[in-house]
Amino acid sequence: MIGRTLLTLSSLILLLPSHSQAQDKQSSSTTAHVDVSKDVLASNGLSFADQGRPMCKISGPDGPCRVEAFVHGETREDAAKFTCSKLDRATYVGQCVKGKLNGLSLVIADGSKKLAKEAYISYFDQGRIAYPALNSFLVGDSNFGAMEKGVSYGCVYFGKWDKSSERCALFIKIYGQELFTESNAQKLRNGTFDLENYRAKFIEFMQQKH
Repeated sequence: MIGRTLLTLSSLILLLPSHSQAQDKQSSSTTAHVDVSKDVLASNGLSFADQGRPMCKISGPDGPCRVEAFVHGETREDAAKFTCSKLDRATYVGQCVKGKLNGLSLVIADGSKKLAKEAYISYFDQGRIAYPALNSFLVGDSNFGAMEKGVSYGCVYFGKWDKSSERCALFIKIYGQELFTESNAQKLRNGTFDLENYRAKFIEFMQQKH
């Protein structure tokens, strides 16, 4: 019995260091947070809403974090547009700085008044989303689209049509044409999208002189 107990303890001790190393590796793979000024964002074609909106609490790896109620109306007369009821089940992948989402982030928009779950990728400044934002519906046909301040439009519906080069050229400049693949759309649906890769591309683009 004593020998068996010692064997069990030894097994646990051997497992602990490898678990710690895996956590360290995961932490070290995260791109360091880099703030991009509004002037630099504007010079590269990105802007923010002209009006203030309610701030909504969503969940993610850094705990509860606030973002503005950025989701447009989904029907002609949608009383819930730009309210937190479109985001009260939302999650994020990104960094929460002083309680607000900051930097290039992925938000999975879902809520009690959200008709269809969507993924949004954009730069956030103290919780405010920069336009145009890349979006993808997580139901129905695989797709990518863009959300401007007052309108949304499609970039590509896989297997049907592709207008990414003419409608969504800014995203291609920043992230490369390989962003618009059906594989990436599927990865947004199954939670394996490589945001770190595109965050690095975003920062590199913003630091260049164009």
